[in-house]
Amino acid sequence: MKNWKKGALTFVSLLSVTALVAGCNAGKKNTNTGAASNDGAVEISFSWWGNDDRHEATRNMIDNFMKENPNIIVKGEPSGFGDLDQVFTTRYAGGTLADITTVLYNWVPQFGQNDGFYDLDSIDSLDLSTYDEDFLEFGQVDGKQVAVPYGKNTLVMYLNKSEYERNGIDISTLKTWNDYVEAAKKLPEGSFALASPTWRFPVTVWLQQKTGKAEFDEKGNMNWTEQDYFDAMTWYKEMADARVFVSRKDYLENVGTEPVSLATNKKWLEGEYGGGIGWVAGITSDYEALKEIGDELVIVDYPIAEGGTAVNLLSKPSLLFVVSKDTEHPEEVGTFLNDFLNGEEANKTLGLSRGIPASAAAIESLTEDGQLTGFLKDGYDYAQEAEKINQTPFYEDGTLTSIYTTEMEAVELGKTDLQTAARNVYTQTKEQAAKLAKDYKLQ
Repeated sequence: MKNWKKGALTFVSLLSVTALVAGCNAGKKNTNTGAASNDGAVEISFSWWGNDDRHEATRNMIDNFMKENPNIIVKGEPSGFGDLDQVFTTRYAGGTLADITTVLYNWVPQFGQNDGFYDLDSIDSLDLSTYDEDFLEFGQVDGKQVAVPYGKNTLVMYLNKSEYERNGIDISTLKTWNDYVEAAKKLPEGSFALASPTWRFPVTVWLQQKTGKAEFDEKGNMNWTEQDYFDAMTWYKEMADARVFVSRKDYLENVGTEPVSLATNKKWLEGEYGGGIGWVAGITSDYEALKEIGDELVIVDYPIAEGGTAVNLLSKPSLLFVVSKDTEHPEEVGTFLNDFLNGEEANKTLGLSRGIPASAAAIESLTEDGQLTGFLKDGYDYAQEAEKINQTPFYEDGTLTSIYTTEMEAVELGKTDLQTAARNVYTQTKEQAAKLAKDYKLQ
């Protein structure tokens, strides 16, 4: 185990929150960073994306931080979810990144090479001992800690228990995919048992269960064959035809082309989408939307594919934070980021606006504050305990996602056959994976 020079308790697991004696003060480490007064205050910038709730919580946290740290002015740079790749790439190339920037997992190896981001280990005011060290590896490039992952994201399944009960379905009896096929028959015409923002999610999990392997190995090589893709796509098509998964046609007509939150969608609120598959960090809004209308959303066991031996869910870090290599105030940046990740009051203010954090100090604060309870705690506990397979950084590469979307959409809309689509997915995915592995220096 690596000995962090920041000096605090070492945690073997994210769940060992009760051992965190110093958590309440973690966000106040080294707040006196050299700027002595308001007149000489240092300005740093922080960029993030999200919805209105996340924006409000973040602004409140920043305001509170500046009151406690009058020598540091934090300029917030919020945005929506659109064109994230393009915006980041443009700012990185132009040298205009914020001092602290929110990033996606695949950006870390792509842009973190050759000292592309600041080495976080060199910032004394930032304490990462509140993280499981294996988890921190998601933010490492060439042996350097160039990013810190905010939380661990696992794909989970959840059902509108109230809607299922209205249709005479006891969700405790749903154990296999065949059970969901039978349940879908009891749903009204135009309704679907589950909504997945992309068919890639259930297909990937199905193949991980069948093969025991991720789509790519740690070097970026393909683990699955063309036949594997054909079998998985055939299974998915059968499930979509049986209304277990929302059809692509229905999704395009009622949600759109982008994988977005269902929380404000009419079909979600009216129970026509009876449940969903999604990242545990992003399901809060779906739960809250149903709670407001009196329906109950619950976490359920993810079915294991016939012939599979383990649930083998998708796992990856949620959003991460990097520090600009050009920052002029690394210690002040570290002070703010440390408070954001570990501070007691900061995390009570931020709440679950970014999903469930990975910092043990943050977990303790949220648990004591009563924010990590009920549905959210159930999702967290399930994700912690379930067997998972970690994804390579380029799993959500835009080109790879487009390959899947285009081919399965063509199948569902009757423009091509499964054999051709599977061949295209395999061939094009293999080509793009090889390119990314080279770009990311995995090989």
